[in-house]
Amino acid sequence: MGVKKGNGLKTLCKDLQIPLTEAIAVGDADNDESMIQEAGLGIAMGNANDNIKELASVTVNDNDNGGCAQAIYDYLLS
Repeated sequence: MGVKKGNGLKTLCKDLQIPLTEAIAVGDADNDESMIQEAGLGIAMGNANDNIKELASVTVNDNDNGGCAQAIYDYLLS
């Protein structure tokens, strides 16, 4: 109980010595809310619910149309 993806992201960034402001989180559902909020860049999948789309900085294609690949190419590798 009480486990949130945002806390996991904070712990991972700390362990890897990556500033949270440089982290990218991609999500589509309410259980991704804290992760989207904590990351330096929150990305909503095209199939995400409206809450996640409002919280995210950008939206990519849905999960059936290469959304994760788009997030990687457009925001991580660029």
